[in-house]
Amino acid sequence: MEFAFTQEVLDKVAEIYGPTAAQEVAMSTSVGGIGPLLRERVIAQAELGLNVAGVSLLYDTVWSQGWHVWNHLFLQRRSVGRYLRGIMEQLPFTLNLPLFDGSIATARVFKANYGAAAVYFLDCPEITDVVYPCPEDAPQLTQDPNAWAETQRLKQSWLVGRGALALAKKLNFRPNFLIQSETPTFFAHLRLIRDEYQTDPFFQETRCIFNDHTPLEYAHPIWPRSTLEKTKVDPDLYEPYLKGPGGYAQVDVTQLLVSASDGVFGVSKKHAHVMRAMPSLREYASKIQYVTNGVSRDLWQEPVFQKADELSDRELIEAKDKLKGDFVDWLWRRAALWPIWTRVARGKALVLWTRRITSYKRLDILPQIFNNPAWRQRFLNTNIILVVGGRVYQRDNVSEKMVYSLTELLNRDQELGDRVVFIQNFNVWEAPRLFHGADGAIMLSDDGREASATGFMKSQMNGGFVVANPDGAVPEFVIFKGQEEAGQKANGFGVAYANGEPDPESFLKALEDFDAVYRNDKARAAMMRAALSVTPQVSVERTARETLEFYKGLLKEKQPAS
Repeated sequence: MEFAFTQEVLDKVAEIYGPTAAQEVAMSTSVGGIGPLLRERVIAQAELGLNVAGVSLLYDTVWSQGWHVWNHLFLQRRSVGRYLRGIMEQLPFTLNLPLFDGSIATARVFKANYGAAAVYFLDCPEITDVVYPCPEDAPQLTQDPNAWAETQRLKQSWLVGRGALALAKKLNFRPNFLIQSETPTFFAHLRLIRDEYQTDPFFQETRCIFNDHTPLEYAHPIWPRSTLEKTKVDPDLYEPYLKGPGGYAQVDVTQLLVSASDGVFGVSKKHAHVMRAMPSLREYASKIQYVTNGVSRDLWQEPVFQKADELSDRELIEAKDKLKGDFVDWLWRRAALWPIWTRVARGKALVLWTRRITSYKRLDILPQIFNNPAWRQRFLNTNIILVVGGRVYQRDNVSEKMVYSLTELLNRDQELGDRVVFIQNFNVWEAPRLFHGADGAIMLSDDGREASATGFMKSQMNGGFVVANPDGAVPEFVIFKGQEEAGQKANGFGVAYANGEPDPESFLKALEDFDAVYRNDKARAAMMRAALSVTPQVSVERTARETLEFYKGLLKEKQPAS
């Protein structure tokens, strides 16, 4: 459903329509991590010589963040589709796609180059009005906004799924593999839906792959029989998975997809383990593989760090401090701070907490620390400034309250307010600047809730330290100080769990340990080098190679015995 735009597209939007427009466009298809991941995977796979294409939706509006003068966040709908239609290539045809309700959706098709690959965006404003529509998005006077939102999400899923098949035929693009990213792409599966594509010989050799990105419940829906019937799901395929009495019978959509797909993979080793342990997926454990996420060096790594081996320790630290100085000079303007704040920031470590804001990522750990006088002072004794930013969904009241609780506290406490800075509308267009200049990144998660975040990878590529627990950051690439094994060098600081949640005092201790290393030039340079050393492992080039091997394995499985 999401496909982040390239820097070239976003730069063009900024050039023609201004930086605010580019920020908002950047959020329309990358409100979480999956959008940037797919962008970088497509480019990397094309560089390996694969003929790869992507399909997403062209969303007309986005929920953008703003700040009241009294420092409170609010959300507002902003139009962005008009910017994209003005710069992307429109193909000379439309798709007239039958929907599950018998109506016809007419979609224009826009194309953008992603390296040697192409990504196509389907534009049907009555359906693609906003990403992940909620009741708040319903037209005025809608009698049942909840029902409207559910139907709208199903139509979006249908459009991106069946629309991808219609587009492939129109372009005469015969895919060997059709990769579905998360369950909203359910309707791209060839065989699950009773329509013209189910047995279309055009797709005779196409294998369907399901790529799961998260263990969270919203991405693993349960559909009642009524929804399955409404959307033309083949009863021969779903009835074996119905659970519950009569008209109340339901199907686990993820189980149905996994059972019907030719291949399945998660986005990290732990995520695959979590998937295999799900009650509905246990019988498919041997089928569930993993390809750990990676990020683009070309996009995320500042070029100076590609030559780190040629720099002395002092030169390496000076390179980072120069980038940080540029970042601070940009940040006080971008975050609407007083110029005098740059004096507060001088010489301090800048640590990013720039992630989608949701309950399991535990932003609420900061008020827990700051409301404890002893812990508050321990934080202030460090040489650390936190830069906080991320998307809040328009219906996520819990996450909004987390932000409000923190901002209320910072509004009352000027000393803390100078040490925790909010940047609204954190987005993929501006994000590289943050990672180039920051000294580290915080990656927390409740136990078993994160699949494979990538913010820590972007930090490591730029010599940044990682403060994380084993869910927040993939443990294969982060070596916590004090937990090194023979031959290993620490590049991060571990946070312990308490009852499945990050422990506040352990997190505070990790910040203090971060600060101690930062203040010691020799230790700082050593940890920067340890972070940079894992760049090949966290690179999307490695992800692309492993994905290619996954494809080859599926092809080998399908070969007839000699």
